Amino acid sequence: MNLSLQNLRTGRLALGVTTAVMISYGVGWPLSFFAPIFTVMFLAQPVWLGWNSAAKILILLGISLLAGVFISEFLLNYPLLCVPVYGLLFFLIYYNDTPSSPPMVSLFMTLGIAMIPILSFAGEGVAPLVALFLMVNMAAGMFFAWFFHSLLPEPIIQQPGQAAPAKSPPEVPAVPEKERIRLAMVSTIVASSAVIIFFSLNLVQYALAMFLICVMAGTPNQNASLQVVKANSLATLIGGIAAIIAFNLLVAVPTYLFLICLTLCFSIFFSGKIYAGGPYAAAYGSGFTTFLILLGSSTGADKTAAADFYLRIAQILLAGLFTIYALMIVERLLRPRSWRLPTIFSR
Repeated sequence: MNLSLQNLRTGRLALGVTTAVMISYGVGWPLSFFAPIFTVMFLAQPVWLGWNSAAKILILLGISLLAGVFISEFLLNYPLLCVPVYGLLFFLIYYNDTPSSPPMVSLFMTLGIAMIPILSFAGEGVAPLVALFLMVNMAAGMFFAWFFHSLLPEPIIQQPGQAAPAKSPPEVPAVPEKERIRLAMVSTIVASSAVIIFFSLNLVQYALAMFLICVMAGTPNQNASLQVVKANSLATLIGGIAAIIAFNLLVAVPTYLFLICLTLCFSIFFSGKIYAGGPYAAAYGSGFTTFLILLGSSTGADKTAAADFYLRIAQILLAGLFTIYALMIVERLLRPRSWRLPTIFSR
């Protein structure tokens, strides 16, 4: 019996993410909850990106992690120097985020320079360890994605009744240099503002929100709209409700086997919605990532776990609202106005 393309992709994503959760949570290395998140990012692609691109992403992530460690060790106590350095790094990341760059590279580089310094407030010598294990989790996510892409590859020959394999997308026209600089400046201002707020107030517990702001700021032409406010809120709502259900079930049955079964059920649900298409497919994709972030960062046996869990949901929603409205304001201020003569002078 032939497997439809939709069912193939649904099963591959669900099995891959569940396996990543099973192994990473089972072994329990530091920051292991990042491995399934990286897995879903790479496994959601129709085909494996290739080890050459994977190596480039790892190298760029390593560079950004080293920059984050340098900031943590030498610049955090000197804000007048730290803020301009952050602004320069953000500008370089956003400016060089072009269609020709490896996929999601700006997201991963932002992760390195944004998360390492704020997590370093947890204690001396923490920054290098966080950087090391972020690299480990990225490599693990890539391995899981490669394995399941190889185990369940896309069909090369079109089967009867199936849609034709997706063609390579048309080449995106190059953005004019002036507009490219302007967009990078918009993103840099918003991301740097978030860094100043979080570092000046020592908001370690809100590190997730700061990271999401820096990531969303990288696409001002896509995120500066009220439509994105609705889409972001919907994705947070979908992922948050699913995580609340899973969290409360795990409180009732706190066993490793039940966690894996629960992850498989929710992975099948989200994967099916993502590949079914429709107007809400993208929201379910973002909701799946939100679900994994909340699930992975809240599976500890802490008395304050419930309070921290709901705080993380609020962080995700507020980060989205802050970024979108900040982008809209900065876009309004920096977008060049087109002046024209009054109509009484036109013929």
